[in-house]
Amino acid sequence: MADNDPQRSTKVKRQANALTPSRPTEGPARTRSARVIARILSRLGLQRDRRLLLFAALTGAALAVIALAFIRPIQWAEHASSAWLAEHPAQIPLAVAIVPVIGALLCGAVKSIFRVKMQGHGVSSVLYAIHRKRAQLPATLAARTWLGASATIASGGSAGPEGPIVTIGATLGSVIARFLRTNPQNSTTLVGCGAAAGIAAVFNAPLTGIFFVLEVLLRDFSLRTFTPIVIAAVFAAATVQTLIGTQEPLFGIGAEVFRGTGDGLSIATTPAFAMLGLVCGIASVFFIRTLQASETAFAKFPVPRWMLPACGAAILAVLGVCHMAFAAKWLDFGQGTIPAFYGNGYPLAKAVLEPAFYTKDAAVVVAALLFGLAVVKCVATSLTLGSGGIGGLFAPSLLVGALVGGAFGSLGEYIPFVRDVGPAPLALAGMAGVVAGSTHAPLTGALLVYELSRESSVLLPVVLVAAVSTIVARLFERHSLYTAELAALGLRLGSASDMSVLRRLRVSDVALKPLVVVRGSAWATSLIELARGGEDFVVLDDDGKLEGIVGARDLRIALVNREALPLLQVRDIARTGIRAIDQDMPLDHALDRLERGPLPVRGAHGEMLGVLTRSRIMRAWRRRMEHER
Repeated sequence: MADNDPQRSTKVKRQANALTPSRPTEGPARTRSARVIARILSRLGLQRDRRLLLFAALTGAALAVIALAFIRPIQWAEHASSAWLAEHPAQIPLAVAIVPVIGALLCGAVKSIFRVKMQGHGVSSVLYAIHRKRAQLPATLAARTWLGASATIASGGSAGPEGPIVTIGATLGSVIARFLRTNPQNSTTLVGCGAAAGIAAVFNAPLTGIFFVLEVLLRDFSLRTFTPIVIAAVFAAATVQTLIGTQEPLFGIGAEVFRGTGDGLSIATTPAFAMLGLVCGIASVFFIRTLQASETAFAKFPVPRWMLPACGAAILAVLGVCHMAFAAKWLDFGQGTIPAFYGNGYPLAKAVLEPAFYTKDAAVVVAALLFGLAVVKCVATSLTLGSGGIGGLFAPSLLVGALVGGAFGSLGEYIPFVRDVGPAPLALAGMAGVVAGSTHAPLTGALLVYELSRESSVLLPVVLVAAVSTIVARLFERHSLYTAELAALGLRLGSASDMSVLRRLRVSDVALKPLVVVRGSAWATSLIELARGGEDFVVLDDDGKLEGIVGARDLRIALVNREALPLLQVRDIARTGIRAIDQDMPLDHALDRLERGPLPVRGAHGEMLGVLTRSRIMRAWRRRMEHER
């Protein structure tokens, strides 16, 4: 009987509302704000696609301010500590041994306070969020990255600030997307806008920011994605240069450092740059595998996770003390100074790019020294980041590339074609080579060095070195610095070309499931005797024509009513009205045909060859993707 008492009904509703968990006020407020903004923009004539361009510009401008607020304190701390140590040189050994550990402890404390449920770290966490979490990045990730990276880098940890600003920018884009309640595609684009703006703001290199996002993060070169990212990167670079009043990049190496780095590419110099690309590819593989080994080793340390960065910093400190002892005994420079592999390493990169750094009398010694420093820098960075420290890989990659290129160029007396180039231009090209090889992004590496140098003559050499380095690195190491950690988590990154691979492949490229034929007039109980783990049975009529197919799902349904099987024929449980697939059908079309289940494949003369399943298609697609990568 219905309850018609209004007072009782009202009382029941109140009780139900009391039992219902209350929503936080933040969610509805955000919804109302987003609706108000959308209404205002609609009245201004900005439709949905145009709004995305506006928000991309706002994201770029905001990232410019954030980049300044993030990097300036780190630079101030580095200058202040350098000035203090210059006045108190006796304290340098103590600072080398203790300060990195203190910074790592602060980083561990930050990670304990700002806990985030994210797989991977740094750019790897952004990649994971884009490809698995619909570009959802928690706001606490930005605070954790900001504070943790500041503590790590300012205390001498071997890392750079560029990677953290990418993470901070991507998080800002994700927060804006959630506030606006955009769809997943636009959310991913806004995350890319934030990341591109971060790179553009730090390096004053909008093209590098654009292609870093398109090559590494989104792997999508469509116009819908490209346009907002371009706007965000340009606005970020323009805003930073307006605020600081100069065209120099934030990260510390101005264009004047790159002056006189060569006359470009010619027939005579092409072999030297090609050989350098080979060397940079090998160096990139060493860098990637060293970082992988470090992460694996520190994951097994029997200490709390917040202590791991301090463990890595302690080993780094031992390395620093040994370096100082070695420099004091064997080297004419670097005595009584902070080890060159501490921090971002840009002062050493500046020195290596100067032609005056190289002496012909001690070419072999200089080459050995630079190669040794490159190895030590890879190890130092792996200790810092592999143990859980927060920082970026751009700065270490640039320094390693400059060291490798300078060392290679120093051996010009012993290597054909290298003498005509010189060590300084090869050091510059080496920067592009290691960045490209370690990230598997040749356009990013080449454009970064080109925009830093602002010399059109270096474009062709760095493109050649970056391309060769990437080819060599991918030949020996399938994963980049960013994707190696994700591969361990089972994440295979896709791209916009994935569907084109399905279009290029044909059914004949797939290993078909073996053909098992039964007659439609046979009793259904015969399928039980033939079943071996749920095969798919092709059903033919008495004339040998295709009548249907019995899939594993059809057989399971029939087994539910096992007592009725002796009364049924195979055709009674088969999926009829189907057509076989031709061998030359593209896999994307075949995948659509498999919506209801596996289908038989026929040859050129109408004979049945096997059964095509979704799992077989995916296996062939995965093999081709791995081959093309």
